[in-house]
Amino acid sequence: MNFQDPTRSSRRQLLGLVPALATTQVTARGDLSRALHPKDCEFDPSALPAPARVQRLLEQSASVEIARLTEQPLHIPPRPGRGISANWIAATFLIGLGRLARVSSLPHFHAYLRSVAEHYNFGLLGAWSAHNMLDADNIAMGEVYLELYARSGEPGELAPLQARLAYTLPYLQLEPKPDKLVWWWCDALFMAPPVYARAAALTRDPRYLRAVDVQWWRVHDRLWSSSHGLFFRDERFLTRKTRHGRPVFWGRGNGWVVAGLARLIEALPSDWPTRPRYIEVFRSMMASIAALQREDGCWTTSLLDPQDPPGAESTASAFFAYALAWGINHGLLERQVYLPHATRAWAGLAGLMQPNGLLGFAQKAGDQPEPAGANDHQLYGTGGLLLAGLEVMRLGTIGHPLPAPEPARDAPGPVRLPIRDLPRPTDGDPARLRNWERAMAERQAMLDLAFVPKADGR
Repeated sequence: MNFQDPTRSSRRQLLGLVPALATTQVTARGDLSRALHPKDCEFDPSALPAPARVQRLLEQSASVEIARLTEQPLHIPPRPGRGISANWIAATFLIGLGRLARVSSLPHFHAYLRSVAEHYNFGLLGAWSAHNMLDADNIAMGEVYLELYARSGEPGELAPLQARLAYTLPYLQLEPKPDKLVWWWCDALFMAPPVYARAAALTRDPRYLRAVDVQWWRVHDRLWSSSHGLFFRDERFLTRKTRHGRPVFWGRGNGWVVAGLARLIEALPSDWPTRPRYIEVFRSMMASIAALQREDGCWTTSLLDPQDPPGAESTASAFFAYALAWGINHGLLERQVYLPHATRAWAGLAGLMQPNGLLGFAQKAGDQPEPAGANDHQLYGTGGLLLAGLEVMRLGTIGHPLPAPEPARDAPGPVRLPIRDLPRPTDGDPARLRNWERAMAERQAMLDLAFVPKADGR
């Protein structure tokens, strides 16, 4: 027999002990939950796509992703590659989701973003060692917290990230320059630098920018190939060749770099001394990337050897589509030259969507070119899709400023306390009513007696 104390159960409800992620609801608009129809993914590669159609595709894919994640249990200890996390894989999806939440009227995107952040208490992975404290992959989630802080203005949502960044600052700019890089792989240029740049903009603390500026150019000096206009993934690949004797330039690795550059540049002050150099690298990379685009609008995972392995790869293609559209929208890429590449890229990327609403042909987590198939799906692929689609939606407009403005502050919501404000019970149960009255009295005491800095500070 399974007996449950109703008073204890009510107490748990009153205290709000149900995990936030377990109660996040996906309230789909219209038929967002249905399977994708092939026509949903058909876009003319030679024409500007209708923004409403693009947004609908993004909303449907993001809704399917949230529903999938919500159904998966959270494990302790975590099981790699399963469910939501605070790692770089989930962070890439959540970064795109935060941008989608800015323009969508559907509330569950922002609600899910906040639920995840609150589940992890706005914390970052890697506290178990100095090596992991510096790991750029563990800093990527900071962009999600910055997005939420920009909308809420709550300093507590920024405090854990500020502590982590403060720890890293001395190591990013050590003198004399150490033999080893702190961020030794090109993917890191997506994961961390935009976090530092946006933190500098939101807190008006230039220390973050000074530190990231030093480390970014140290990485550039070691991994940049001026003859190819591309980045090697890391120093192991400087001399490595494909099966056909060509240099190994990883598609997603370079996608990480250009997508990271876009997010870095949009947070840089217009008078930052090295801003022109960042823009020069971005333009050089985009010229090389555009020249390597396939007829179908996508890119292969091995950029200089399209047969090792063959076929389109969606995560690199998503980041390249994003960077192309972003560069056009912000006046850094010549519209007449690059717009045909951008519209073709979006049409090709949308063509890799699967009937279940998720992006296929996404290479698994790794460090070099590997094949991918229709059923290969990754969270960071959805993140890239969202970033790309949101910029493609704006290709029909002009005049997007840099630095990019932060989202508007949300209107103040109801006061949130450990004890939730619940309606008076109406079932006539005396015990339930007494428990509710006692809990509501305690909640009122929290409001009346607790010191609140904004209201009671001097």
